[in-house]
Amino acid sequence: MATSGVSFQLSFAREITRVTAQIQATPEQVQKAGVRARAKTMRWLSTRMSRDISQSLRVPQRSLKSRWSVTTAGKGNDQVSILWFGTVPLAAEQAGRPRQGKRGTSVAGRRFDGAFHRAVYDGTPRVWIRKSRAAALGLELPSMSRKKGGGDWRFLEYGGANDSSNHGRFPVMRVGIELEELAGEVFRRYERLALARFAELIEQEINYAVNHERKR
Repeated sequence: MATSGVSFQLSFAREITRVTAQIQATPEQVQKAGVRARAKTMRWLSTRMSRDISQSLRVPQRSLKSRWSVTTAGKGNDQVSILWFGTVPLAAEQAGRPRQGKRGTSVAGRRFDGAFHRAVYDGTPRVWIRKSRAAALGLELPSMSRKKGGGDWRFLEYGGANDSSNHGRFPVMRVGIELEELAGEVFRRYERLALARFAELIEQEINYAVNHERKR
């Protein structure tokens, strides 16, 4: 299964040009200030976006930490920063403490009808649902499809045709929480805020480089 994710690419060249036209600085000072401002901007974005996704979905922020990635392309003032977030559904048990009931399993205020919390293929308990049970409940198959009528959870399937979770006498699938739609909304909102935040930071960093670093 291909890795799913949402991302945006940010070019800060215009803001750097605007600020350096107002503040006299050497190329070296501009370069150092740009590196610091980019790094601070990307940290600001990932921290606040992670918080928004976490709060909206009622999942721990720590469960999203490994999904973030920041890379760059190009050099100098024309360098592009790329922020990426993995949107493979979050395993239900990572959202909180699963509680088994008669009709299914509840996690962090969500009830997964027909699901059960148990160690199936190794010694680690996870939230699963039998394929036959999912079909009986009218849930769409195969895995990685939405629950009929909407909802905020999906089936998880890690691996391909040889994944043991899809075989055996009682084929089961892991249950997960959908991330992609909300993450897309958060990315669109913050992409509009990113340049304004960088504009503040690059001005601060160039002022610092000119007025303090030169004196050292």
